[in-house]
Amino acid sequence: MSLDVQARQTDAGVTVLAPSGRLDVSGAPTLKEAISDAVKSGQPRVVIDLEGVSFVDSTGLGSVIAALKLVRSSKGDLRLAAPNQQVRVVLELTTLDRVFPYFATVEEALTGF
Repeated sequence: MSLDVQARQTDAGVTVLAPSGRLDVSGAPTLKEAISDAVKSGQPRVVIDLEGVSFVDSTGLGSVIAALKLVRSSKGDLRLAAPNQQVRVVLELTTLDRVFPYFATVEEALTGF
């Protein structure tokens, strides 16, 4: 199962990316491309809605870290929303939960952006 990423802009100019599928070695490049497109469009404020992500591995985490670096180098911010239990456990085990603020919903992630 490959990764599909839907993108939308909020009225406040935040890009919401909603990947669905497995964020692994085959899906990571798709997410990286979507992040790159969001930054190129001049909207470096990004929320990744993880609700549709069924699985994440080290390559998938690497793509999220690369996304954070890219967004921050463009003076932007990246937030994660709605990670499932497996994704939360991986973030906590790797202590990336300290690096990435994650929120229960996209609406919460958008608050105060």
